[in-house]
Amino acid sequence: MKDVDTLEFQNLRSVDEVRAARVFEEGGYTSDEGASLASMRYRFDHARHLFLGAFDQKGSLVGYVMSTQANAPLVTHRSMEEHDPHGSTVCIHSVCVNPLWQRKGVASRLLEAYTRAIRNYNSSIDASECKINRLALLSRKNLVPLYERAGYTTLGKSSVVHGTETWYDCIMDL
Repeated sequence: MKDVDTLEFQNLRSVDEVRAARVFEEGGYTSDEGASLASMRYRFDHARHLFLGAFDQKGSLVGYVMSTQANAPLVTHRSMEEHDPHGSTVCIHSVCVNPLWQRKGVASRLLEAYTRAIRNYNSSIDASECKINRLALLSRKNLVPLYERAGYTTLGKSSVVHGTETWYDCIMDL
């Protein structure tokens, strides 16, 4: 049995871990929705502090959250392609879990650990640096309850068109 209580949460450390995350990305999104390996590498190279993984006792990646920063209050097409290190909104682009670990609470734990990591980041930076004021993401309708349980507010249907799904804007103000 998979035990979520034994998971460790830390930033991804290597390109090999990004490649492992890409496998989950391919399984979690349709081909027109998922991020390419090049896009994931860009996010890893430019926003490594926003790429959090859940690791089992053997050190294997079982899930991750991948984001960028932006100055927009919501996830936009631009935020999917760029990282603005001075942005006050963290745009979460992926929350993915290995299929063998799904429906065991990993996504909830990841979101909890991610929020805690961002709050810790805010408390550790110099007053002159830009603090993160908001977490924003796009959710499929069936996953809205997951994000609401994690503390996000659903604003309604997003204007972002990404693949064939209808997406919903969800935010958490910090």
